[in-house]
Amino acid sequence: MIVRADKKARRLAMVILAGGLLLGVSLMLWVMPWVQRSLERQGRETALRALQVMTAIVFLSLAPFSVYLYWYGWRVVRSRRMPPPGTRVIRDTKVIEGDAAVTRGRLAMALAVILLAVSLLGGLYLPYHLGKVFGDRQSMPHSRIPAENSG
Repeated sequence: MIVRADKKARRLAMVILAGGLLLGVSLMLWVMPWVQRSLERQGRETALRALQVMTAIVFLSLAPFSVYLYWYGWRVVRSRRMPPPGTRVIRDTKVIEGDAAVTRGRLAMALAVILLAVSLLGGLYLPYHLGKVFGDRQSMPHSRIPAENSG
């Protein structure tokens, strides 16, 4: 059995992909240089805080995708069919049923759990660790080598 492609879903996917591509290019060409110049004028502590926030945003943005992937895998396991009934696809897709579908659904669920763990670890612990490592270095007085007595 084959699930036929949904033209509206394909069009929506292409619009989202093109929008994301344009947004990414725009950020890299215009916003990132502006942010870099702005941070160079600020102190180290402000730059560190900005890096922590950006790191958290990048990693935590993966969390909703991992939730969706888990939900999709759960639907596959429950229906014993991949793609599950009612799923819109962007290209003609052969339906997999039975144990093979359940195995793939469980794999999707496992990948979702790993992705969520990486997202939370990178989004919560990494900014904390960056602050601990680089924040401590900023607050530490610079060590000076004592001048040798020449006399």
